Amino acid sequence: MENKLIDVLQPIKDNDFILPEGKSLQELTTLMLQRIGVVHPVLRDDLIHQIITAFIERGHYNNEQVKNILQSVLNKNYLFYRIGTSKKEEDAVFKRSFSVLLIPPIMKRHREQPFLKEEEIHRVWDNLKKYMQQESDHRGYVPGKGWAHAMAHAADALESVAACDEITSEEVKQMLPIIRTQFLIDQPYLFDEEERMVTAILTMFKKIERQERLEWVETLLYIRESWDNPNEDIIINNCKHLLRALYFRVLEGDYSQLRHVVENLLRELRKQEAY
Repeated sequence: MENKLIDVLQPIKDNDFILPEGKSLQELTTLMLQRIGVVHPVLRDDLIHQIITAFIERGHYNNEQVKNILQSVLNKNYLFYRIGTSKKEEDAVFKRSFSVLLIPPIMKRHREQPFLKEEEIHRVWDNLKKYMQQESDHRGYVPGKGWAHAMAHAADALESVAACDEITSEEVKQMLPIIRTQFLIDQPYLFDEEERMVTAILTMFKKIERQERLEWVETLLYIRESWDNPNEDIIINNCKHLLRALYFRVLEGDYSQLRHVVENLLRELRKQEAY
């Protein structure tokens, strides 16, 4: 089945994402969505994701068709597929992470030419909030299976939705503590997840007051509970990586107070190091 679908999709990509004459767009889309979380990395990432994204960006789908794709990826069989029941490091994460990665091109299209209702944008944000609260598979690159990268993909989605005019400061303020919870964990982020999340954070910062930004950043200081638990060193490392990524991104612009706070937090984190 996988090889047959590759044989169908590879020529589409090779021909600049042009749908072959006589091929049903609806049938092809249904087939791709059904296989969006397939373990085969070329089929999942290089073909299905890239083709659906290109079709969204190039206007192959009308607005109603894009809405249908969005509704599909937000439901329990996609974005929330086995999210509370799958075992750690199970393949279910690929379906979740590549569902969330379809949100950015849809939001980009909406920002360029609005077609979603305000309540639909809020629904996307609410679903992302629930997803961020529940995702527990933090793997980046999985040998033999390619990118899982759930938190990086979620960051891209958060940035794309936060950039929409419809998202409010209150919605941002509810999301920021969830981001903190997802990054101060005892599983190491190894594949630039913090860089992708900082992009989302800076977009969200545009929606809140300067003091609110500072207050949230200060919550990123992790104070260890034990000097004998190596898992706490992983948490501190994740914390440092996120703060360092933020620091270098705010070297320019009107962020002098924020830079000062981040510098102080990084100094304080030095005191939490076990060596």
